Amino acid sequence: MPELPEVETVKNTLIPLVTNKTITKVDIFYDRLIQSNIDDFRKNIINKKILGLQRYGKYLFFDLSDNYILITHLRMEGKFAYHETNINIRISSTTLAFYFSDGTTLCFNDTRKFGLMFLTTKSEIHSLAMMQKLGIEANKIKESDYEMLFKKLSKNKPIKNLITDQSILCGIGNIYADETLYLSKIHPLTKGKDLKEEDFIKIFKNAKKVLDKAITLGGSSVHSFSANGIDGKFQEELLCYGKEGKPCPNCNTKFHKIFLNGRGTTFCPNCQIYKPLEKAIGITGKIGSGKSTLLNHFKDLNYLTISSDVLIKEIYHDPVINKKISKIVGFIFDIDKKEDRNKIKLKMINDPKIKEKIEDILYPVLEQRLIKIIEDNENVVIEVPLLFKAHYEYMFKKIFVLDIDESKQIEHLKLRGDNVTTSLKINNDYSALSLDKVYVIKNNSSKEELFKKVDEILNK
Repeated sequence: MPELPEVETVKNTLIPLVTNKTITKVDIFYDRLIQSNIDDFRKNIINKKILGLQRYGKYLFFDLSDNYILITHLRMEGKFAYHETNINIRISSTTLAFYFSDGTTLCFNDTRKFGLMFLTTKSEIHSLAMMQKLGIEANKIKESDYEMLFKKLSKNKPIKNLITDQSILCGIGNIYADETLYLSKIHPLTKGKDLKEEDFIKIFKNAKKVLDKAITLGGSSVHSFSANGIDGKFQEELLCYGKEGKPCPNCNTKFHKIFLNGRGTTFCPNCQIYKPLEKAIGITGKIGSGKSTLLNHFKDLNYLTISSDVLIKEIYHDPVINKKISKIVGFIFDIDKKEDRNKIKLKMINDPKIKEKIEDILYPVLEQRLIKIIEDNENVVIEVPLLFKAHYEYMFKKIFVLDIDESKQIEHLKLRGDNVTTSLKINNDYSALSLDKVYVIKNNSSKEELFKKVDEILNK
């Protein structure tokens, strides 16, 4: 969705093109675009001259003659397209066209059809519900606004959700929220109530810095945004947004992406620490290396123990997810059938694309469940076979990685009744082993020896 800098760029692009032009005709190709009375819209927009354009937050306002105001919102993919002619100007996504007295045309093109227009008078605009609920523009916060904003942002909600709430801070969306929080070194999941006043001030100052720079550079031409074909240059300055898997320029840790209320959210796990997750212990390692045995040891020590394999099985039972995965693998998959589990395991080993598609479905859901468990409980130990592959290392204060010689591994796999050849093909990603919180333990001896090594690390 175009955010404050993009809408500012649209405004600045349109001002020299449409100012002082008179609307002689309007074609509405999608009625739901018009949020005010559509018959009044058609009648009252005719013969109105565009006197200028203004912006507030993500809203764009056309100042018209006779004290009328046209309120517009681009929403997800709305774009204005100006034409020097009125012939053959409509494309499949065109939802409205304004025709001017000089033969030029302004179209509104909207593939998703979420955009809106509302015609009102200057005397009525401030009484409209959509206007009354708008908060302070995020790049125009004054010190006198601090106390009021502290109260509004000190809620039991993730800070990213709060700063993208247009009734609190107007103009920030997904892109600039990620950039602002990265510069402020605040994790997007951090609850507003857990932040200090100095944290909020950092957010305010960095939001202004990011938005003002983006305005100067014409916004970010990510996804579908452009202003009459003009690309924004701020995308070349993005530090965090859309950088999943790439190194953080500050610490070289790989950026991680989660989904928060359905929005992709990128952050640096090292620079942006989420305090409630600094209490859990993770277990990972090769298949057959003794992860379940170690998990049971923690259970005996009165820890809450969670197996990700059990959670994954629950996720597979979700009808929506099961349908998606069945479509990917080409058969109706039943997680409770061993032959189906073996079949899908082989497909994932032999076809990396299938494996990636399935992981893209499972990992975000599992991640959300694990975060909730850790937030709500103390002394949690979680076994995650693909912990590093899924980039979950940021969740844990300690991570035990079990290694094992292949001969001993094969012995364990045979005892479990696993297919040795297939199981040995499963590769784990241990790229984060250099982290201080990661402890690699060789498990070639007895379980008592394993427990002794782990207990020594815990006691430190």
